[in-house]
Amino acid sequence: MRKTLSFLFLLSAAVFYNAQTTKEEITSDLRNTGGVYLAYPTPTQKLTAVPSGYQPFYISHYGRHGSRWLINEKDFSGVMGILKKAATNNALTETGKSALQRLEKIWIQAEGHNGDLTELGALQHKQISQRMIKNNPQAFEGNAIVTAKSTVVPRCILSMAYFSNEIMAYNPKVNLTMESSDKYMKYLNHHTKESIDFRAGDNFWQEEKRKFRQDHFQTGRFIKNLFNNDDYVYKNINPEKVMEAFYWIASDMQNLETDISFYDLFTKDEIFNIYQSVNYQTYVNDGPSPLSKGLVKNNAAPLVKNILAEADDYIKNNKKGASLRFGHDGNIIPLLAFLNIEGMNREEADPKNVYKVWNTFQAAPMAANLQMIFYRNKKDDILIKLLHNEKEVHIPVQTDSFPYYHWQDVRTYLETLTKSL
Repeated sequence: MRKTLSFLFLLSAAVFYNAQTTKEEITSDLRNTGGVYLAYPTPTQKLTAVPSGYQPFYISHYGRHGSRWLINEKDFSGVMGILKKAATNNALTETGKSALQRLEKIWIQAEGHNGDLTELGALQHKQISQRMIKNNPQAFEGNAIVTAKSTVVPRCILSMAYFSNEIMAYNPKVNLTMESSDKYMKYLNHHTKESIDFRAGDNFWQEEKRKFRQDHFQTGRFIKNLFNNDDYVYKNINPEKVMEAFYWIASDMQNLETDISFYDLFTKDEIFNIYQSVNYQTYVNDGPSPLSKGLVKNNAAPLVKNILAEADDYIKNNKKGASLRFGHDGNIIPLLAFLNIEGMNREEADPKNVYKVWNTFQAAPMAANLQMIFYRNKKDDILIKLLHNEKEVHIPVQTDSFPYYHWQDVRTYLETLTKSL
């Protein structure tokens, strides 16, 4: 029976791992094309019941910061200045004038915000924390010990605070500490010199990326829709720069809880093609691309060692609580690939096919998270379940009761992954 169940697990895992994403799936909701700017989707999957006799006692977590503004206010003001200048030269179409008016309205809020957490970003972490507590109340009761650590970036620190405050509200007696320090960057935000060099502009893969990007920025219709004077455009406008600026602005509107949208400026093909280019770059920079030969995903090794060490401490010392960690998309994406989380480790060398096997909006939307839930019974047997964005996921470890794995099997697997790194 066990062999049959193991075979069925491998078969079902293979189906999950090899499923392909279509253009139609991505563009069915244009917010998906924002990639890492997708606002965190509220989970709808029903979680599998905990095996009889087991209770959650510990959670090991890594979360990306919540929804944020664009990294630099100039991402708004730059293109707004371009359109204002065109307006003074009577070079804008009615659509161009409308786009400028919308930019000016958003600018009232955007000015001074450089990658800051938005109100929606705060809410995301509050709600993720609330669901974590609701699903695992025993881990946070009584004398629970919760440690929360974040990178030194303000949006991560605030995400940690909003998340942690919900735990304190649930149990004011919990022993909870929050820290943000360079001390923890060596595993919360680790990047080797080799992986940084791999991303450099003169590396071997950059020319193919440049040509792929060039092929996917079809600016003709888009620019004519904004500007009414070809001569003015020829002398004053960088079409690709303007189109990309509006792509990022359109993508970020979902993180601001505003009714303003810029998706009407694009056709579905235009925005999908830009997404392909952006998705490919993230895949190679941070994901499981075969071009990096493991350099990038191996950045997660110190984090996995920390996960192991803290889990061992809680288990050995019979503690309950949680280890909460907060960072960035460039940290959780390598972690997912390194651990071979379902669908997050797939390799594809052809840029044209990357979106079919790997997508940023699935891997690391705003507030993306990986949760490892530990359960114990009276015989001191320990099970673990992994959630990616609060969905139960497979890892390549044998189990006869998915989504639950025996901790000793998972521990051995994690030790094997990190042994030579």
